[in-house]
Amino acid sequence: MIEAENILISVEHRYVLKMLSGTKTAEIRRRQLRVQPGTYVWIYSKLPRGHVELTAVVDKVVTASPRKLWSLYQERIGVSRAEFESYLKGVEAGCVILLRDISALQPALDLGTIRRATRDFHPPQFFKRLGVRGPEWKTLAGPQVLRQ
Repeated sequence: MIEAENILISVEHRYVLKMLSGTKTAEIRRRQLRVQPGTYVWIYSKLPRGHVELTAVVDKVVTASPRKLWSLYQERIGVSRAEFESYLKGVEAGCVILLRDISALQPALDLGTIRRATRDFHPPQFFKRLGVRGPEWKTLAGPQVLRQ
């Protein structure tokens, strides 16, 4: 059996709350994210919150012009058009990560706990692949039962 890939992404806390409520099921990025459908996503809520608190599964990754992304996914992105345009200003092609099975990580892991276990841990600015034998993986997975 092939194990699902695991990645860690950082998201502003207000968007994490929208993901948890189900009003945001697509994450936008300024550059293409090269991951496969089925990739398991650990979602870090940026400081001042500073917690890994959600998990999700990549349903699909779409790279296209900002105009096309907005027309296809505006209902799932969870931001205003002005926020969307400001974030992707100057980008010819942006990326939308369509997420499914979004759920709260119980308990959420705070930055201090992660750093005590993995001294060199820094939340990713773009994303980070998590190796199943790596220190971040061991800290995040802990007693969690993962979907394979």
